[in-house]
Amino acid sequence: MDKDTRNTLENYKIEPFTLIHDIVVNWWAILLGALAAAMIAYIALSLRYVPEYTTSATFVVQSKNTTASYSTLSSANTTATTFQKIIESSAMNEILCTKLGVDEIDADIQADVMEGTNLMELSVTSASPKDSFDIMQGILDNYSSISFYTVGDVVLNQLQSPGIAFAPDNPLNLKDTTEKVFLIAAGVLILLIGILSTMQDTLKLESDVEDKLDAKSLGAIVFEFKYKTVKELLQRRKKALLVNDPIAGFGFVESHRKLSSRVEYHMEKEGWKTLAVTSVSENEGKSTVAANLAISLAEQGKRVILIDGDLRRPSQFLIFGLRPEEKNEIGEFLKSDSLDFDLPMKTEVERLFLIGGRNCYSSSTDILQKGCVGRLMEKCAEIADFVIVDTPPTAVLGDAELWAQHTDAAMFVARQNFIYAEDINNMLDKFRSQNIRVLGVVLNGVQSFGSIAGATVGRYSGRYGDYGNYGKRQKESIK
Repeated sequence: MDKDTRNTLENYKIEPFTLIHDIVVNWWAILLGALAAAMIAYIALSLRYVPEYTTSATFVVQSKNTTASYSTLSSANTTATTFQKIIESSAMNEILCTKLGVDEIDADIQADVMEGTNLMELSVTSASPKDSFDIMQGILDNYSSISFYTVGDVVLNQLQSPGIAFAPDNPLNLKDTTEKVFLIAAGVLILLIGILSTMQDTLKLESDVEDKLDAKSLGAIVFEFKYKTVKELLQRRKKALLVNDPIAGFGFVESHRKLSSRVEYHMEKEGWKTLAVTSVSENEGKSTVAANLAISLAEQGKRVILIDGDLRRPSQFLIFGLRPEEKNEIGEFLKSDSLDFDLPMKTEVERLFLIGGRNCYSSSTDILQKGCVGRLMEKCAEIADFVIVDTPPTAVLGDAELWAQHTDAAMFVARQNFIYAEDINNMLDKFRSQNIRVLGVVLNGVQSFGSIAGATVGRYSGRYGDYGNYGKRQKESIK
C-alpha cells in the first residue's frame, strides 16, 4: 500500500454535502438521543426536587423602655447578628422541637437587617408551608425568653405579620427545563456526528480517489434517484437506472459516457478486451455501473458482452428485463464440459449481449474454481470488442478475484462516503498480490450542492451484513 490512509489532518476533508447528509440520515439517532436526555433530565429533576416555602416577618428594632428607634443603625445590625445566634442556639432548637413535636428542625432560618435602616426581616424556609409557618410562630413566641439575657432591653416590633406560603419559592418548570435539555442534547449530537463524519476517512470527493487510494481515478458518477414515480417508489420494481432511459438526467448520463470513454481509451491503449467490475461492499452500485458501462460502449459502436458473474445473486437479467432459459444459464455452462455456446442473450441495446442467468448457486466459488471460466472468457473475447464482467463484492467472497484472474484488468466501484479508504486499499493490494491488474477506481453516487440532490445513500455500518443471505434463492419475479 503506497498511499498513507492513516488518520491525519490532511485526510480530514470537510465536504459540506456529505457532512449535512450524514447529519440528516442520522436524524433518528439525534432525535432518540435528545429525547433520552430530556427524559433523564425530567426524571432526575422530579426525583431531586424539594420545594421551598418561606414564611417571613418584618420587625423594627427598638429599645424596650422607649418608643424611639434604636439608637444607631450599627446597633441594629449588631442586634440582628445577635438575634441570628439566638434562633440558631441549642436552647431555641429545643424549644422549637418541643413545640412542634419533632427531633430536629429541618429549616433555614435567617435574620437580615435592611441596609440603611433599623428594620430586620426574619425568614423561615422549609419543605412544608405549615412547618415554615409553625417554626416562625415558635420563634416569635419564645425568642424573648432567650434574648433577654443577650440583647437586654431590645424588643422587636412587628411591621409585617407572618402568613402561610401558598406557593414554593423555587417552582419546578419541567417543561422549560426539558425543552432546553432536548435542544442542547440535539445540538451536541449534531456536533458529534459532524465531527465523526469529518474524521471518517472515506471517499467524499473525486480527488480523494488518487489522494487516498493507490489507484487511478476513472471519474465520478453523478447520483440520481432511480425511482421516478410514486408507483415505482412504492413497488420498487425498477432495479437500476440505465443511461438509455429517456428520463435519465443529463449529469448521470454524461458521467457514464465519460467513464466509458476513459475505460475504452485505457483498454485499447494496453490492448485489453476483458474487464472485471467489482466493489469492496455491496450496495455500492457496481452492477448498475457495469450495465451502464456496457451500454455506453455499445452505443459507441463496440460489440460488447456483459457477463453476470454473480452466481449467488444474479441481477443483470432483472436490470435488462430478460427471461433467461436453461440454455442461457452461465452456472450450468461452467459446471459442464459442453462445447455448445448458446449463452449470449440479445438485449434491447444494439451490439450488446448478456451472459448470465437467474439461478442462484450457493457453491459459486467451487464452480468458478473447477469450472471453465478461462474457456468462457476466450470465447467471449473472440466475438466481442469488450467483455465486461459484473462480479460479486470482494468483502466476503473470493469470486471476484477468480473472475479477475481470467480478465485483463479489474475496475473498482466505490460509493461516495461509504467505505473506508483503508479497506479499499487493502483489497487493491490483495488483487495486485495475485497479479491482477487494476484499471482504476470510479466514485459512484456522487452528490454535492452543485448537483441535483436525490435520495440518501446507504451507510457503511451495514456494509457486509446482507451477504449473510447469499446462497438463498431470491423470490423475485420478472414483471
